[in-house]
Amino acid sequence: MLKKLICFLLVLGFVFSGCSAPKTLGFDMSRGVDSFDPQLAGSDPELIIVENCFQGLLDKDENGTLIPGAAEKWEVSENGLVYTFHLRKGLLWNDGETPVTADDFLFAFERLFSPETSAPSRSDFFNIKNSEDVLNGKVPKKSLGVKTVDTHTLTITLESPDPLFPDLLTNAAAMPCNRAFFENTKGRYGLGLSYTIFNGAYYVRRINNYSYVLSPNEHSPIANEGYENVYLFVKDDPKADAVDRLLEETVDCSVINPSDKDFLVEEGFDILESENTTWAMAFNTKDEALKNNKIRRAIAYAIDKTLLAPKIEENFRIAEAFVPPCVTLNGEIYRKTVGEKFSGFEFDPKIASDLFKEGLEELGLTKLTTLTIICTEEFIPAMGFVQKSVQDNLAVFINLVPVTEEELNSAVASGNFDLAVVPLTPQYDNPNAIFSLFTDSENITGFYHEEFSEAVSAASHEEDYTAMAESFSVAEQMLLQAMPALPLFYETSYFAVSPKISGLGYSVYGGHITFRFCE
Repeated sequence: MLKKLICFLLVLGFVFSGCSAPKTLGFDMSRGVDSFDPQLAGSDPELIIVENCFQGLLDKDENGTLIPGAAEKWEVSENGLVYTFHLRKGLLWNDGETPVTADDFLFAFERLFSPETSAPSRSDFFNIKNSEDVLNGKVPKKSLGVKTVDTHTLTITLESPDPLFPDLLTNAAAMPCNRAFFENTKGRYGLGLSYTIFNGAYYVRRINNYSYVLSPNEHSPIANEGYENVYLFVKDDPKADAVDRLLEETVDCSVINPSDKDFLVEEGFDILESENTTWAMAFNTKDEALKNNKIRRAIAYAIDKTLLAPKIEENFRIAEAFVPPCVTLNGEIYRKTVGEKFSGFEFDPKIASDLFKEGLEELGLTKLTTLTIICTEEFIPAMGFVQKSVQDNLAVFINLVPVTEEELNSAVASGNFDLAVVPLTPQYDNPNAIFSLFTDSENITGFYHEEFSEAVSAASHEEDYTAMAESFSVAEQMLLQAMPALPLFYETSYFAVSPKISGLGYSVYGGHITFRFCE
């Protein structure tokens, strides 16, 4: 089963039972990483490594509170548009020789908005002045709203005030990249330890067959010397029992199955749970037929989701909207504020049939060729009813093909699919974390709608949270109307932590799991 991280940053207070042997920590990852490049980090394992081995301008403490990072202080202009960051002097990369400078952060943002980089999280930072125009080649790179004042001073100018912007600077995409080192790797940056340098609390010391070994970075002032090594295990067997590995103390924390929750509580483990992922059926909008909005909406209206409920596992429930229930605005749960569902998007075979006929006419077709849905094995029983609903109500034949997680990710990344069941997990605590997945034309569906993107941008920069919630609600309904993906299920994830560790920081937003505060 694909596993996602818990929805809010927590520090777990437990007492570590001391011993004479060197202290180590262990954690299971679902897969290995393709790169250590912060600007390319997208999978949970990549985010875990990057956010423990790099440090951005700003950081978060063990309670999730924003604190200085590589920048010891910062100011914001009265109009909320210009941020000035003052870097700590004496910071070094883990080679022990190369200083961390303002240009490292400038270069990171230049790469973020370079079309050659194809950074997965770049749309989160589109509020930086001229960023989209730089990305699209409309203005030169020097027009980007990120400037170095001197070796230790950096300014970032926004298009409009955004109180959430400082939090974004703790995410992987905003981590520094040394220009000279990058250029010397000749296109291999991040593809191995010889082609990567780190500036965070840890560095990747060794890569074994089935693990990554993180060790304290002696050149970083935030290095955690309390644990000699952190072992990030790549599970060679996806069915390996998490409970056994926790009880054997091979790992100290793990995503678990809901059926194991009560047993581990009895064993003294702390269990955190959160409804933090929306699973959706993504349409490949670059397909000749599926690029038609009426065809996509017809398929969505033809699906009776009530038939799916008996076929999903106990930690899933039917979803009627995009933003999962873990997301909040100003401390209030967004879904409770705007509602669990919006009227006008329910199962309706008549609307489905009418839209389908109109869509076929616009395409100059009399029928659709057979479509294929790809999904992981766990969703096959439920998607069988999707297959039947579409065939019964639209006479469209659908193949249902089970694939591995790796095969799913590869097919979606390459655009080699018709329909795919994919997870939408927020990278930070704001509805925009989901909506931004659809504001960049290089998203997994290929969908781009200028009015929707403008609506999301306007909502993000509302100064009043009530107005912001209302504007996001309008944007979400616009997305449902455009239907690049159909929300299917919400998933609740469970995470167990050993009573023998303290200070573990864990959050779903951006795949954050931090070891530097462990004692």
